[in-house]
Amino acid sequence: MKKILVIRYGTIGDTIFASAFYRELRKALPSVRIDILVDDVAEGVMRNCPYINKIFSIDGKWKNFWAYISLFKKYDTIFFLKNDRFFTLLAFLAGVRNRVGFDIRRNCFLTHKSPYNEDKHEIDCYLDLLKISGIRIENDKTELWLDRMSNAIVEDLLKDIKSKKILIQAYSRFPQKNWLDEYWVKVVKYLSNQCKAQVFYAGGSKDSYEAIDFGIYDSIEIEPINLCGKLSILETASLIKKMDLVIGIDSGLIHMAAALNIPSILLHGPTSLKRWQPRSENCKVLSRKFSCSPCLLQKGAKKYCKHKIPECMEFLTPDIVIKTINDKLLTKTADFYNHEQ
Repeated sequence: MKKILVIRYGTIGDTIFASAFYRELRKALPSVRIDILVDDVAEGVMRNCPYINKIFSIDGKWKNFWAYISLFKKYDTIFFLKNDRFFTLLAFLAGVRNRVGFDIRRNCFLTHKSPYNEDKHEIDCYLDLLKISGIRIENDKTELWLDRMSNAIVEDLLKDIKSKKILIQAYSRFPQKNWLDEYWVKVVKYLSNQCKAQVFYAGGSKDSYEAIDFGIYDSIEIEPINLCGKLSILETASLIKKMDLVIGIDSGLIHMAAALNIPSILLHGPTSLKRWQPRSENCKVLSRKFSCSPCLLQKGAKKYCKHKIPECMEFLTPDIVIKTINDKLLTKTADFYNHEQ
């Protein structure tokens, strides 16, 4: 392999999982050119990655058919970390010698295939593509690469905050992942009024914390700071790096915290821990399993849950989370929790 292109677009979490792949590939082939083809989300995560040479952006598909063909012809090897028959077809037409990807849906355009096991962690599935290429894996931990400008912006944002800093992410594009708003209200009140902590809301520009704010109205000592949609991906990563604790549902920000080794609590519900659990000893997973768990592996489950409120999230009560908050923060600072019960 002399010139390699890696294709992996998608969510923040997926891209962070792929960080182990990029590191191990570069470690094995230090002098080889490694480029990536990604979407805007993945580009935001990968901008400072030290293991790649150049980032190419995905701009539609069929309208740029010939541009992709021209690009692919420059490489002797393409790794497909996401199953995509369009791009594997184009790699075949471009005459790329090594086309490495997952054995999904009888993709006949690949030259090297690895099984995609839904009972296996996503990181390990990525690394299997290296193993079938003869590359030895030494480390399966994730990474995230910050920059000075993002750090400076966050330091200025936090310069007047002297209390402990807790970031929460309450919402996902899959509603059944979400914890109950009334549960969040109890936890935010506890963090502010008992723990005297500054809470930050995190998420995209479309995420609304109005229900939580309504629940804590007139009963909160330290008002939460809403940063939804106000920071770039790398600025959010820099913010997480400054947190004493991150609490959230199965989301990209929890995986950011894991990659940065920041103490975190995952409120886990319908997704598969075998596939998506943050790979960090500093992340405490809270989960209540039911016969239907993990439902997101079941057909049609992304559209609905048979319960109006998913039981896996309803039975994960605020008391459980508050106890874990105390345990998690006490391991980091003895004087944080010094109020009377």
